[in-house]
Amino acid sequence: MTETEAFDGWGVGDEYVVVVVQGDELRAAWDAELADRDGTFSLALVGPSGPLVSRDADAPHYAASTIKLAVLAALLRDRHAGRPEAYGPVVVHADFDSVSSGSFTLQQSDDQDDDTWALLGSTAGLLWMAERMIVVSGNLATDLVVERLGIGSVQRFLADAGLSGPLGFARLIGDTAAEAAGSTNTVTAAGLASLMTGIADHTLLGAADSERALGFLAAQRHRRMIPAGLPDGTWSASKGGWVPGVQHDVALVRPASAPPYALAVCTTSALPEPDAERLIARLSAITWEHWITWHA
Repeated sequence: MTETEAFDGWGVGDEYVVVVVQGDELRAAWDAELADRDGTFSLALVGPSGPLVSRDADAPHYAASTIKLAVLAALLRDRHAGRPEAYGPVVVHADFDSVSSGSFTLQQSDDQDDDTWALLGSTAGLLWMAERMIVVSGNLATDLVVERLGIGSVQRFLADAGLSGPLGFARLIGDTAAEAAGSTNTVTAAGLASLMTGIADHTLLGAADSERALGFLAAQRHRRMIPAGLPDGTWSASKGGWVPGVQHDVALVRPASAPPYALAVCTTSALPEPDAERLIARLSAITWEHWITWHA
């Protein structure tokens, strides 16, 4: 069947006649690409009207750096609410209290954000660190933001958004003692897609904060997963996460000739990192091809 929808909140002002399908064809294409692979492979496709197609989308995965998207949203919400913790400079340091016991020290060799590490002992603004947290996926910047806000702030944001089940935030990045004690950060593909669309349609953040968040996400430099499966020049805003055995990505995609969509792909497998990245890029390309065909 067809329906006419407006997509103002997603940055597209025109109306389109959207072909609404059950998703069997796309899901079958995903399944064919994933056939005979060992692991957990989860996907969620969401359009302006809501969730459309999924595959094992509620399966939990270790979050890796995708949890930084929730941290960014919590920071922006706290700033809008006028919480003093969300403002002012922060002294850059690498030692943090564990939520389990004792303390831990981040290592620069485990990070990809040399600019924040160069400021050790100096101060930096929270928004600047939030940008580093997203654009280069900085771990030190993330922990400094969370330390200032408090883990509870991120948890409250997720609870208020109805996402505390699909997205779990329990510890700082690098808190190995807490991880060993069972405290971990988890995501689902459905949860990541809902978080991204909630930012895009301004239901989780105000218009200005949503656009600030999407600006950070559109500028991020790790583009070997979902963005790599899109045609050159296609606008996307994304946040990936990766550790050995885990590769995830979630993206908002704005085609020039079709409505926008959000895609989340979570993979937990024994695939080497380059192979997992290529797989996610291929799943992104398959999704793009079907989406454009539906809206031709």
